[in-house]
Amino acid sequence: MAKSGFREERARVLSGRLLKFVAFLGGLVLFAIMLLVTTAVLFRYVLNQPILGDKELVEIGMSLVVMAAMPFAAVKGAHIRVDILDGPLGEHGRFWGDAFARSVSCAVLILLIQKTWDKTWDAHKYGDVTNMIELPVWVAYGSITFGMGLFALVLAGQLFGQFRRGVAGYE
Repeated sequence: MAKSGFREERARVLSGRLLKFVAFLGGLVLFAIMLLVTTAVLFRYVLNQPILGDKELVEIGMSLVVMAAMPFAAVKGAHIRVDILDGPLGEHGRFWGDAFARSVSCAVLILLIQKTWDKTWDAHKYGDVTNMIELPVWVAYGSITFGMGLFALVLAGQLFGQFRRGVAGYE
């Protein structure tokens, strides 16, 4: 029994580190986007020399940023939560409402992952690139697929933990 608890704690720590690392990479990409936009504005309006493909880099970079941050935000509870009905629903209502929301979210994410996975491979197979600087589009699709996969795993883990703890004393 003690070994099982140790394994669960170790898995929790490792998954937390992975999610933190992915979010950190997303933060680095966001910082690079900030530098790019600042430089592009200066070049465009001060030097009258626009940077070719800056918008494409921002678009693909933002897909990386958002999908890298979502799983970590879900683990930390840093997303928006509307709790208008929490009082009237009570402990049991919140428990089952959250279980329903997490279950439906996992199911929808699995469907989206399948579609974006197919789109990633199609874009890679056909060599789809952006218009201006010909960046491979599969990178954006792949980051979306990866981020949604991590997010689905986080939600599934939260759902498992929720049922493991039970209704008593739920949030």
